[in-house]
Amino acid sequence: MGEKAELLKKTDKCIRCGTCIAFCPVARASSPVNSRYFASEGFRTLEREKHSAKNSFNCTLCMACVKVCPRGVPVPLVVEYLRSQLGEEELPTNVKQIVDNIQDSGNVHGADREDWLMWTYESDEPVEDRVKVPAEVGYFVGCNSAYSPSAAKIPLAAIKVFRKANVDFTILGPDENCCAAPLLMAGRLGQAKKIIEENVKAFKDLKIKTLVTSCPACFRMWRDVYPKITEVPFKVEHITQFISRLVEGGKIKPESVGDLRVVYQDPCELARGCGIIEEPRRALKSIPGLKLEEYNQCKDEVICCGGGGLLRAYDQETARNAARLKIDEAEKLGVYAIVTSCPSCLQNLLKFQSKIKIMDIAELFAGETSQKEH
Repeated sequence: MGEKAELLKKTDKCIRCGTCIAFCPVARASSPVNSRYFASEGFRTLEREKHSAKNSFNCTLCMACVKVCPRGVPVPLVVEYLRSQLGEEELPTNVKQIVDNIQDSGNVHGADREDWLMWTYESDEPVEDRVKVPAEVGYFVGCNSAYSPSAAKIPLAAIKVFRKANVDFTILGPDENCCAAPLLMAGRLGQAKKIIEENVKAFKDLKIKTLVTSCPACFRMWRDVYPKITEVPFKVEHITQFISRLVEGGKIKPESVGDLRVVYQDPCELARGCGIIEEPRRALKSIPGLKLEEYNQCKDEVICCGGGGLLRAYDQETARNAARLKIDEAEKLGVYAIVTSCPSCLQNLLKFQSKIKIMDIAELFAGETSQKEH
């Protein structure tokens, strides 16, 4: 049975109840999206498929629709299929640019590889000594964090955590490629095989036993997608899992943050997509003085902040509106900061100006927060 026939069989279960729309972050952000249409009618004729494919990027691929669907209709799989049916020239302009950038430069920004170390420029600890040295742990920085000033603090904090815990780690430096998640999101996974094989070989050559990444999209690619294409001969962990283990093993002792109230924003891909829910919470609760609040919908029921699925490239206004809803709720909770563990979450939440501080979880373990700050 072909891919489309299989999807049609699965979407036949749709009862058109509209529950998916009620929980869709794009719909909540007042964008005219209809996930029910994607599932029940959107690709049952060539004419409808063509129309749906052009609108399929109005989705964060957050999987909330699958979580709440009473029949388990796989709307994200339909969206990914529809995107894959678009020719290169039919892709939205900004999405096509990202695809081309990865193919040409190995990163989403199309930046020169020599600029990969930009994220280290504000560091008081040089990292060049850890580039391509055999080590127990490999840290995959990710091109979003490496080349985006707004996300640079994520790998900086992770490196400080490694140093504090005396972790034997290595990084790839300018030879690091994109994880290829944006290619998957753009329906272009077939173009990613070479990149995936190069990424695995690079760390295999360094004889690592564990690979750690701070980006949930990178994490899911390494853990779930890469093994379908090539052998991955080492363990893969998200930074929240790794930090949780360091704390529980006594390798790092969290510093007091005074009286600090925060709310944790579960990255959709991490919580709903990969089942990493309790590890970040255990880590946060280990910090003296920190009080963890929760969003009304959290864990595997989290509402997306709007930063995923290439939505920020396709429709910045809708992505920003989705972030505003998360900021508004955090302000009602009266917290000092929103803590997340995803570069895309951090960047999208930062787009909306607010008194609420936006932090990556590693910052709290790198000694980046003190009572004086709040």
